[in-house]
Amino acid sequence: MRTVCRFTFPEEANRDLIEAAIASAIFNAECFFGKPKVRLSAAYYMAPDKPQCVIDISSEVGEHIAQVFTGMMINTLGEDKFQVKRIEGPAKPTLTRQGAKDREQRRLRDDYGSPSPGSR
Repeated sequence: MRTVCRFTFPEEANRDLIEAAIASAIFNAECFFGKPKVRLSAAYYMAPDKPQCVIDISSEVGEHIAQVFTGMMINTLGEDKFQVKRIEGPAKPTLTRQGAKDREQRRLRDDYGSPSPGSR
């Protein structure tokens, strides 16, 4: 089972701030779990055309990243300035050779990138 958290921000949200917070959360996970485990376990996607990102929380590493990122966003923006939705679905196989990360990000975008009707 694959589980992700989709974060939706207001249109005026600073994209650079969001991406910096994701990078900081990933760095935090590297300090806690080690770079190799994070490199193998972490996946996220930042939508290019809307203030939305998806973090794969199917592993303890991803769960850690999402928790740290959520805390940073609450501290920076406030609890009522963004939404988080947990989405569960069947796992899809991924490739393990070069380019797999890009394919995984495209898959996350395709599967979870657009908000479903009525999810706001």
